[in-house]
Amino acid sequence: MDIIRVEWVSFQEIKAKHTTINPVTRNSYHKYTETNIPYIHVIRNADGELFLHKGIEAYNMLKTAKRNIMIPVYITNHPTLSDLDWTYYVFQSCLREKVNHRLKYEYAALLLQHTNNNIQLICHRVGCNKHDIYKLIFEPTIPEKYMDLAIKYNRRKLINQVARNSKLQHYRSVLYPALFQRKNQLTVEKLKIFQTYLEFGYDFNVNSILALQNFNQIVDHEEALKSYWDHLLFPDTSIVEGVFYYKGDKNSRINVRL
Repeated sequence: MDIIRVEWVSFQEIKAKHTTINPVTRNSYHKYTETNIPYIHVIRNADGELFLHKGIEAYNMLKTAKRNIMIPVYITNHPTLSDLDWTYYVFQSCLREKVNHRLKYEYAALLLQHTNNNIQLICHRVGCNKHDIYKLIFEPTIPEKYMDLAIKYNRRKLINQVARNSKLQHYRSVLYPALFQRKNQLTVEKLKIFQTYLEFGYDFNVNSILALQNFNQIVDHEEALKSYWDHLLFPDTSIVEGVFYYKGDKNSRINVRL
């Protein structure tokens, strides 16, 4: 990147990807508007567009005010700036600055999406370790070995769903391995079936050596339906015909079908 300059720009021209703009400090909006001190660092590409780089808290504070004002900023020219490079730069700033946790998560999730979950590459580009990212994208109760597997097999959303559900706390020792078994992997549908199973009062022994095998039987939707159908009992609906005479009067014959 080029040398850093200070310029006055319209705040509305500064682009940012995140949607979480809740400030985390008690700094006044006026701190960023009543002085000539630059609090925001932006990158300018070959087309003259301005992209947020540093000073995220200041940006969020001004963004919440929804006012179009001129502010001084630090500007670095980067003619070949790519969307991925920009995301790396901002995420690096997120880790170094005091910003909202949800905002950090947004940029971490974007990088995982753009790099196909390449944690090693992200850490290399940003200068962090995998634990810096894991604490943003995983529930802290998940064992690290399952975090690694969730990244490898793209199962982050469902493993977090299991970890967040307090009703599943005693069953996680089986649910986590079920996410990564070669066959019959745990899905959202299977998790719903298991939750229904528990809600109906059925018991499940997680300490059994066959716990995972038993779990797979419980959440097998087709087998559950087959068992249900096998035990269905239908009433006899065959038609019976007869003749009815009102008060025994043979002239009042009525044909009846039941």
